[in-house]
Amino acid sequence: MEKTMRYNVRDALPETPDSFYDAVERSLDACRQPKRERTWSIGRLPRKLLIPMAAAAILLIATTAVAAGMLLRGSYSPASYLSETRAEPTAQSSPIPDVEAAIASAAPKTGDYTITMLPDLPDAQVRDDCRVRMGQPAYSEADWGWMRDIRPEIREVLYDGQTCSFLIRLHTDHGPSFEWPREDEGQWVEALVDEGRFRLEGEEKTHDLLVTGGILAHDEAGVTLSGEISRAPFPQEGRIEVTVDIGLRDARVDDLAVIGQVAVLSYTFTFDAAAAREAAEPQVTLRPLSGSIVLTVENWSDPSRPEFFNKRVDLDGVVLREEIHYRQTGIYVTYAVESAPSWWTEVYTHALLWPNHYGESKGLSLMFQVGDSEWAFAGAESSGTFERFTGILPIFPSDYETVRREGVTLQLMNYCATGINGTPVGEDWQFNLSINGQGTIQLTVAKQPLLMAELPLP
Repeated sequence: MEKTMRYNVRDALPETPDSFYDAVERSLDACRQPKRERTWSIGRLPRKLLIPMAAAAILLIATTAVAAGMLLRGSYSPASYLSETRAEPTAQSSPIPDVEAAIASAAPKTGDYTITMLPDLPDAQVRDDCRVRMGQPAYSEADWGWMRDIRPEIREVLYDGQTCSFLIRLHTDHGPSFEWPREDEGQWVEALVDEGRFRLEGEEKTHDLLVTGGILAHDEAGVTLSGEISRAPFPQEGRIEVTVDIGLRDARVDDLAVIGQVAVLSYTFTFDAAAAREAAEPQVTLRPLSGSIVLTVENWSDPSRPEFFNKRVDLDGVVLREEIHYRQTGIYVTYAVESAPSWWTEVYTHALLWPNHYGESKGLSLMFQVGDSEWAFAGAESSGTFERFTGILPIFPSDYETVRREGVTLQLMNYCATGINGTPVGEDWQFNLSINGQGTIQLTVAKQPLLMAELPLP
């Protein structure tokens, strides 16, 4: 029988708090156990477990307890932290005290809700006719009336000043109907957060939100939904009232499109936005670039001739604006082009800062390094416009004193295409989508250094 080596982390990293050792041991156990993955279709939220790096990696590259602590946070982002740590009661993850405090301070409260069944939805007859065309029985109260008894409850909210994540529990004794996908003859229900709006405490006017969400987990007693409000336009104080429209769909008709809607649950909850307050004053620095790099440009200015191309550009005269926000949920480092030569166009800004349409060329990548450790990994990209890039570093207010002694170095890099579908490409590569087609496109990329700087800490 093959033996499994079990690393003794306490021997490898002496004089380290027991909480760190315990987190590593939990991570190792999780990596050893078979993990059941769920297949998701486009539009359904990914379901991931927050599994930190294996002990072998820690032994190889973690030279200090601080470095190891950073490593344990993996590819952290606040938007995924909430769902990842709550995905299952047995999820093997290491809670981050600062982020947990931010979650607790939101103090969400359940508000009013309404459930509108298919006969009362717009175009009810069109929807019912579609059911029949898809081979499903016409809507009947006997089949679907149980949805009227669903009771929503807000569980947790995490607002970081940029993104608002939330968990909603739908209490129902039809939880198994939300199992996905279903192969038997029973009901197969999808639940997606389709729309949202908010208003501030004391206001009458409501404002639309860009909100998405879907099923995180289900059991016999109900369903847990994970939702995310991107670019949340909320203040950093006061209570916020959020209303979301949750589409309950017969997935055998359509699990993504509203034509499959059996009911719409409109639910309102409130939370305290104070956790998004800055831990310190934001810091703005202008970073001039120099030298030259190869940009992989995606140009859609002529819709009839969209194209990719590589172009070597001179960076002299290009200045980046670096804006650092010190939040309870991490350090947010945002870059935008502050100024550039007259020949510099919008497509160059996109190529410098953002992944291309096919997601193969990564655009910008923000790395960081603590102390003399030789490791670095990317911060999580935030959603935003093509003109801005934000990396979120898993360094929190409770880390500042220790990390300040080690020192933090930021490394900014850009990725360019060096091959397409296995064929090498050079600096003069051009690929016209209207001529070459839009089939499989797989780019091989290489990283190019842009700048390196010390990260100031409060």
